[in-house]
Amino acid sequence: MAGINVTRLEGWKDVQRDLARLPYLIDQKKFFIASFRKVGHQVKAAAQTFVPKDTQLLKKHIKVFVTRKGRQQGYVTIGVKFKSGDKWDGGPSYAAIVEYGSSTQSAQPYMRPAYDSTKSIVKSQMIAACKFIAAKAIKGLNKGKRYYQLKT
Repeated sequence: MAGINVTRLEGWKDVQRDLARLPYLIDQKKFFIASFRKVGHQVKAAAQTFVPKDTQLLKKHIKVFVTRKGRQQGYVTIGVKFKSGDKWDGGPSYAAIVEYGSSTQSAQPYMRPAYDSTKSIVKSQMIAACKFIAAKAIKGLNKGKRYYQLKT
């Protein structure tokens, strides 16, 4: 029986208490908005590559933005956005006609192919963003203090 090491974990109650506090340290709406905004730029860039050549103004106005409702519910919007001073006949409605087509114009989708082509990248980047923000919250929770010690 000689040579058997007994390891005891001290401070487990502190670790459990801190893990219970962790969800309250992360503002979930801001967390999702920050994560979605970061990966939304991947979809935006892909959408801009799929925009037909004759609609360069449309390409310029594809944005990643947060609406008032998005701030309340924690999401971002990727789409066509015009400032009130921007002039373009048809504006966002023309963007929908390009995407879905009309009775006189065939569809030239740019948003759906952008989503389809970036789906796996967006998923992996969302997971990485979640891990990063959770690690940051844990680091803030820890504040350099050691909550447990391994003792033999």
